[in-house]
Amino acid sequence: MTPEESLASIAEIGIGLAGFSGLVAAFVQHSGESWRADQKARIVLLIALSFGLIVCALAPYALSGVSTSPAVVWGAPMVAFSALCMGLLVHWIAVSRKRGFKLQFPLLSIPIISVAAAIQVLAFVSGLGWILPYSPAVFVFGFLSILVFGAIVFLALLHTIWE
Repeated sequence: MTPEESLASIAEIGIGLAGFSGLVAAFVQHSGESWRADQKARIVLLIALSFGLIVCALAPYALSGVSTSPAVVWGAPMVAFSALCMGLLVHWIAVSRKRGFKLQFPLLSIPIISVAAAIQVLAFVSGLGWILPYSPAVFVFGFLSILVFGAIVFLALLHTIWE
């Protein structure tokens, strides 16, 4: 499987994650329950990550029609996606601490967040051309780490709904 095929598959998964998150939101609203602040924050985080994942996974294909430079085709989307993910993570942590949101599944969440953050930093510096310059493999691993992180956020959302 080529990196482009992997990214197309990842974009499809991102579409599914966003769609499934929307279904959960619709079912909760349909049942007449009101959203708690932590649930709203999780659903917004999931949707933002999903759309960022979709756009950045498809960007190399679009950019390859404009340039053949790896810095443009791979570097720009890597830097953009990693910056988005790290910014959302920092925002999520700040909001969670400020509002006292409970961390669901801490024994699982903390290692996944740590690994995902480390991979995003690696993808960022790879996108800048500093370490493993413009590596499609690092880009794919960056997406995979965010998919795993997104799955944990989704499970946490479901857990808070079913409490």
